[in-house]
Amino acid sequence: MSAVFAFLLRTIGIGGCAFLALYVYDWGLPGASRIPYLSSIPIIGDLTTGRAHSYAADQVRIATASAKAQCEARMEKTVAAFQYDALAAQLAEERRRRAIADSLAAGAEQRADEALKAKAKAETDLENRIAADTDPDGGRWTEEDGRWNEKR
Repeated sequence: MSAVFAFLLRTIGIGGCAFLALYVYDWGLPGASRIPYLSSIPIIGDLTTGRAHSYAADQVRIATASAKAQCEARMEKTVAAFQYDALAAQLAEERRRRAIADSLAAGAEQRADEALKAKAKAETDLENRIAADTDPDGGRWTEEDGRWNEKR
């Protein structure tokens, strides 16, 4: 490696070596940026990709991160709005079903009250009919009824 530097120093001089070193530092080695992971090595990456290309790559990375953050923020806001709308629709549906259930329960309660009133009226009517029965047997089984039942 030092032989190459000595040859370049003798051939193009100190000024040429300085120019070549600044050129490589600024623009990198041609074709070296296509080697995978070479640019991720700290010092060698700067020499191979060059300051201009690494600066541009950093700016692209910063702009991409900023755009990605804005996009994710919009996406989160959209998702939050969607979730809010979905929850509002679910709440409205549950309220509608609750109103239906309440009306059905009120109807059932009213029918139960009417059934109890009808039962009480039927019992009262039965008691009145029993009290009004003036037959001499008093509405009980008689011997005649028993004989008739045996023939059956």
